[in-house]
Amino acid sequence: KHPAHHHKISSYITTMSRSSQLAVAAALLFITALSSIQVAVGFSQVGINSPSSIRSSLHKRDCDARYTSICCGAASIEQRGTLSWAKRSHNYCNYYSTALKSSSNDAAEKSGDELTEEEIDESIEYLANLIKAHLDPRKSSNEDETSEIDVEPSADSNSEDGIGYQLAKGRFIDLTTTLEGEHLLERLFDTTHNPSPQSIDNTTTTTSTTTTIPNKRIIQHAITTLQSLLIYGIQIGVKGSEEAQQKMVRHLFRAGDAPRPPTGTWIPDWNADCIRRLKFFRDVQLGKMLLAKLIRKRTAQGAFDLLVDMGVWDSSHVDTALLRSGFPVRFLESELEISKDAERNEHDPDAVLGIRRDLREQKVYTVDSASTLDIDDGIAVEVLGDDSDGGSGGEARHRYWIHIADVDRYAPRGSKLLNVAERRGTSLYLPTMTLCMFPPNMSSEIMSLHAYEDKYALSLGVELNEDGSIIPSSVILTPSVISVDYRLTYDQVDEMLDEGVGYAEEWQLGALLAAATKRRSHRVNRGSTEGMVPFPIPKGMVTANYDEQLGEYDISLKIETTHNSGANITTGGGDDICDAHYDPYCTPVSSSQLIVTEMMIMAGEAIGKWQMQQAAQKENDVGDAIQLSNELKLPFRRQPAPDFKSRNAEKRQMDFLYEMGKRYPHAWYARRFFNKVNVSEEPGPHFGMGLDCYVQWSSPIRRITDLQVHAALKRYLRRKRVNAMLREGTTIPSSITKLDLGCELPKEEDCEEIDSINYKSGLGMIFAARPIQSSSSNYWMFEYIRRLVGSSDEEVMFESVVLGCINKDRFQYAVYIYELGLEHRYLSEAGELDVGKKLWLKVTSVNPKMELLSFSLASKSGGNHARPMSSAPAA
Repeated sequence: KHPAHHHKISSYITTMSRSSQLAVAAALLFITALSSIQVAVGFSQVGINSPSSIRSSLHKRDCDARYTSICCGAASIEQRGTLSWAKRSHNYCNYYSTALKSSSNDAAEKSGDELTEEEIDESIEYLANLIKAHLDPRKSSNEDETSEIDVEPSADSNSEDGIGYQLAKGRFIDLTTTLEGEHLLERLFDTTHNPSPQSIDNTTTTTSTTTTIPNKRIIQHAITTLQSLLIYGIQIGVKGSEEAQQKMVRHLFRAGDAPRPPTGTWIPDWNADCIRRLKFFRDVQLGKMLLAKLIRKRTAQGAFDLLVDMGVWDSSHVDTALLRSGFPVRFLESELEISKDAERNEHDPDAVLGIRRDLREQKVYTVDSASTLDIDDGIAVEVLGDDSDGGSGGEARHRYWIHIADVDRYAPRGSKLLNVAERRGTSLYLPTMTLCMFPPNMSSEIMSLHAYEDKYALSLGVELNEDGSIIPSSVILTPSVISVDYRLTYDQVDEMLDEGVGYAEEWQLGALLAAATKRRSHRVNRGSTEGMVPFPIPKGMVTANYDEQLGEYDISLKIETTHNSGANITTGGGDDICDAHYDPYCTPVSSSQLIVTEMMIMAGEAIGKWQMQQAAQKENDVGDAIQLSNELKLPFRRQPAPDFKSRNAEKRQMDFLYEMGKRYPHAWYARRFFNKVNVSEEPGPHFGMGLDCYVQWSSPIRRITDLQVHAALKRYLRRKRVNAMLREGTTIPSSITKLDLGCELPKEEDCEEIDSINYKSGLGMIFAARPIQSSSSNYWMFEYIRRLVGSSDEEVMFESVVLGCINKDRFQYAVYIYELGLEHRYLSEAGELDVGKKLWLKVTSVNPKMELLSFSLASKSGGNHARPMSSAPAA
């Protein structure tokens, strides 16, 4: 009855003899009859949807056509749902008896597209021999040259001999992390470069010097089998029950998806949806059969090792979590063509309607990491206070501008480029690579806010009160054209501020820092996370760059506090709090990070306040003029405040940890109070931010939900302008479309809304990206540790602090490893431990691929922990 057992049962059946498999088939049918469960429902629980897949699931490598009668009988019984259970049982037994007496003539009942048992065997044997030939080291130098991977097919690939390549082309997209691996799999079936192996069966007569090219259906099945092997290989390291594993890929399901196809089904029109469904259903039966034919372990590890040996995956470091996730590994040729077309798109409804402002006179700074290519935000300061700005001629005021790349200008609603971005949902930042939401010509070039170029932006202007709060009436929102003056890194901004340049020639940086400091103080006073947890636990940020000369990845580690961390601190002495807070490895929060963090948070609050203010406004008397309905809905991120009142004892314990100077244990303990963030179209407070309202919209190049907010904001501004034109009697430009406005064009009847923006539509891939990033980071962190262990003759030990108890009965504790910036679980050999206790732990075992790491108490103090490490040694 338990679904978790189905896979185990099915796997066990594959090892049985033919007679035993027939007996099991009869037992399954008989049990189904007794329990009055319809055949289709009973078998669907183990992934069986048709007679074809029943045969596949029972692994009939040595079975004949007698299964056909069982399957046909089962289907017939299912149609007689009104029969009593006794009559069903009688009929099941009759059909089983018939099956035992059936002959090979029963195979004629198969559909024309269904492969016979002999054809399935031939297909798997054909693929196995292709792989053996590929792995055969006894090749001449000439053969090695011809086996090199070609990006483009040869002229002969379109011939009859090259039909395998044409069938395989494009079938392995997103099943490898490299284009080379993808091409290798395709060229495996290219008989113009890789002659087919000798036929195993006797269906075609061949001479000793000729080879048999199998028919098209055999090659198709072989390609499907290879896909199954790849799906099996990426399951390595997956833990948990079948239900838990299915939950990991539920984001790949789409409403309206067809049921699971029978094992081995060939899908003629292969596309991105097929790739997604392939990873969702995770059918590995054919892959297991192939491994058995190659006399390899029928496990995910066996599949993984085979694919690494073949060179499909460039090394054992392949990111299987990424491949499992369904996140696109590369852009398709069609998607790259779409992005090129978008470059040439000259349609700018904001300019046509006259609402795009020219702000190129502002001095705009962008501040990012040196490696950042997709720059989507800039900041500036405008001086107000003269008569022209409504000032009194007194002390000058500052308006702070946040300019966000206008991605909607190139990827508007209804566009093909938007579909490309929606397929990904977010940019993915991994230790080895960055997978962008948009093709690089858009994300890193056209959309990115490069210096000294005119760029489209959605700009927000804000004025602040003395306490750092926003003046709601001061908020300005407008599409714009800007020109960035300086592209700066965090280090450069910090240097300019330290040397005084940021308060003289570049005084705007000093003004931005003053505003950011006010904002931080304002939010802390309102109970934000920075006030509740002033010393958040740092995290090790690992990067892995491939070294062509060494042929290996070079791993580096930097320990940082979170972008939204608390007060600026240094590792220097002189401050009692800093002296009590020991962490010699953590990089302190910098002024530049404070500026960027607070400006972006301010932009999110300002948009929320602006929306509420717009909703409160009413249009003047419009008379008989037709008006567009103009409601603005935004996804407010809300977080309830902690319930300290009902958890007073826990609150006292948290305060006690802080008073005792146990900073990281305090931060770890405080997490239990934070409530889940939810998204709603109704404004509400965000406790963690210390704000009345908050809308995330500052990263439209990297996050689809932010781009959706841009589209909603700009549509609102356009409809507002169109309504003004209607009141004035001005003609609406003919180039304005209903997708530009999000509603039908003005007419006598009510203007119906179209293309309503669903802010939850992109959340699936965004949520899926988090475990991908976590798994990839864990892998490279553990690989970093493995290399340290492998390069040392002594025990490798690290200083750690006990954060808290996870399981008191098992003496399981959460510990923080200073040198690694790593939180980990530790089973204490010494029994109960005090929170905040410092420990020296040595590495006892580490397995990066399985994400396993264990520690024990170090046998001596001193050692490798004292060695400053910026990167791990080569493998």
